[in-house]
Amino acid sequence: MHRIAFGIIALFCALHLSAAPKKPELAPQYKRWIDQDVVYIITDEERKSFLTLTTDAERDRFMDEFWAVRNPVRRSETNAYKTEHYARIEYANAHFGKDGNTPGWKTDMGRAYILFGPPSSRHPFVGYSQIYPLELWFYENTTNAPSLPSFFYLMFYIDGDIGEYKFYRPFLDGPMKLVRGTQFNSNRDVYKFLQPLGGDVAHAVLSLVPSEPVDTVNYQPEMSSDILVSKIKNFANDPFNVRKLREMRALRTNVQSRLLVNDDTPLAIDSLVITDPIGQSWLDYSVLVRDASMGQVKTTPAQPGLPGSESKQFVVVSGFQLLTDKGEMIVENEEEQVFHAFGQDGVFHPFQLAGRLPMMPGGYTLAYRIVDRQKSRVYYGEKKFTVAARGTPGLEGPLFFGAAKQVAKPDGTAPFQYFGAQLQPLAGDEQLRTEPLRLLYALEIPKQTSPDQHTEQPTEQPKEYSVEYVIADLLDRDARKIVKETIPLTEFRDGRLLKSKTIPLTSLPAGAYRVVITVRPGESETVLASTSAPIRLVDTSTPPDLYFLNSAKSTATPAGASYIRALEAMAVKDQPNAIRYMKEALDLDVANASAARYVVQNYFENRQYATIAGVYKKVGIKPFEGSAESLAQISLSFARTGDRKQARDILDTARALFPENAVLVATAKAVAN
Repeated sequence: MHRIAFGIIALFCALHLSAAPKKPELAPQYKRWIDQDVVYIITDEERKSFLTLTTDAERDRFMDEFWAVRNPVRRSETNAYKTEHYARIEYANAHFGKDGNTPGWKTDMGRAYILFGPPSSRHPFVGYSQIYPLELWFYENTTNAPSLPSFFYLMFYIDGDIGEYKFYRPFLDGPMKLVRGTQFNSNRDVYKFLQPLGGDVAHAVLSLVPSEPVDTVNYQPEMSSDILVSKIKNFANDPFNVRKLREMRALRTNVQSRLLVNDDTPLAIDSLVITDPIGQSWLDYSVLVRDASMGQVKTTPAQPGLPGSESKQFVVVSGFQLLTDKGEMIVENEEEQVFHAFGQDGVFHPFQLAGRLPMMPGGYTLAYRIVDRQKSRVYYGEKKFTVAARGTPGLEGPLFFGAAKQVAKPDGTAPFQYFGAQLQPLAGDEQLRTEPLRLLYALEIPKQTSPDQHTEQPTEQPKEYSVEYVIADLLDRDARKIVKETIPLTEFRDGRLLKSKTIPLTSLPAGAYRVVITVRPGESETVLASTSAPIRLVDTSTPPDLYFLNSAKSTATPAGASYIRALEAMAVKDQPNAIRYMKEALDLDVANASAARYVVQNYFENRQYATIAGVYKKVGIKPFEGSAESLAQISLSFARTGDRKQARDILDTARALFPENAVLVATAKAVAN
């Protein structure tokens, strides 16, 4: 099974899928927990799973898991998220709901406070005879959810001066809902009256997004604000939130599994970050499958009359997780693959699994696992690495490799294949001392700069760079080898060079060594860049075979690469590149629902309605069938480009999928006007 990011399928291990003949009656503490304590943060799929459980022990385990996957510090005994959540509930109960004698957690103000905490600013407007009581809250989006704007307002008002404060929806409610008195005959009158009161309340009655310009000609509220309120009221089921929880649950399951592994030897991972000719970065990696215990052996019986025709196949279930340097999941994959790991003598031969991932600048961790499900055993390894921004001087590598073989048909998506040659990484950094050491590294040098107001002359590059290779025994100071060379500037392309080097080792004894590469500009003693890596010289070694993972192809396709780069950009909060690569991903794969929704939201925020109509005509309705907000945005876009028939058709489909949805009710009102 192969899955990437939004396709991850994760279920609680305690979940019972068989339906009980009668719905179990929940004890008061469990009913309070699901209907009150976590009502705003539990997803629909979690709620459904919880309600299928039949014993209190299962419910207790579920609740423990619910909080554990939300714990910002994995494996920590304290859970800051849970503590903060209950503190917010306590605050909400103490400060909201007094006007309508309603429990504070149950009010709209309480919901907002429980979800987002205290607002950055809070402006109450009470005691005015001309307007009903209202409050304006200002928030910065600290959830990292891309479905919410970076900054937004929430306005609450007491409708008709009766009951509790409720969410104000600019389009569906309208500014006239906020005022009383015969002097108000239009939205313009309300806007002009509120302008002197400050706090941006006048802006908020037309739009809850501070950066969104308001209509000061017709004073028509924006539907985007109603969509924002709709997302907040169903924030637990926000696609970004659901994806993140699924991924954290999968990550937690893997961590728990690793604690059961009695073989603590980590997986050997070799990797190299390279930059292709058009400036895109890639991570090539390989993982060593060292023995037959790391998979399942399947034997094909011998054919009748053909002795010796039986064969063995080796099945490996493995997967990677790409995390930010803070441990947040970006993308995950798991797959099952069959390999020919046994020779004619029936002996297992170690081999390497190789993959390739598209990368954006930033710090990352590649976590890899090999799973033996029959024995409930997980082999695990991880490697931290940094992808430098283009133009940043530095060294990537080194990668130690064995023989390099020319390939008949070069494949630009193949891991460790460069300039028509297939390289095989050393397994576990084990190098046969009778063979030369072969290494590969990527070097980027500073670009020549033009003169500015502080310099009279441009900064010139040296005509060559000196490189020193040191191979030093970790215990014996006398066992070392030093090789120097110069690299002329002409070998670089756009300031980058992928360099291979072969160094004889016969004079060095077996043992543990460290290889250090140092680069200096010209004859200068200044170090431009340096890198090092361990290696073990041995007297005997059998190089393993190299096999490509099935996922190596899909992650390196243009559509797959663009989508993964978009997810990486979102993770490191690089919004321009997230949008750029999401658009590329959708152009290359119209069935990508996540990309489609993200792109439509971005176009809608920028009022590019004709572009949204074009996207819909290209991809159809299917990618949007799971999102009422996206369908509302598309319907409104067609209405605003003059195609009201198409707008109504889309809206009819949306309302059939989401009956009584408030944002679709507002959309119907907008389309009809």
